[in-house]
Amino acid sequence: MNNPLGLLQALQNPQAFMQNVMSNNQIMQNPMAKNAVDMYRKGDTAGLKSMAENLCKERGTTPQEVQNMIMSHLGMQ
Repeated sequence: MNNPLGLLQALQNPQAFMQNVMSNNQIMQNPMAKNAVDMYRKGDTAGLKSMAENLCKERGTTPQEVQNMIMSHLGMQ
């Protein structure tokens, strides 16, 4: 998700967000997204955390920086 506002809306109702993701064929054709959804369904929080950390590393950021950005957008910092 490249849109920060979309991310903020998703945070308001994560269950509805995941339902939309799982019903979107285009997203579910992406192997990485499908893997993340499968981990979510199984409750594999360690796997999801590892995936998020790897994505941050690939993009030259850290999970803490992403968290700070989200908190800032929510007015919580």
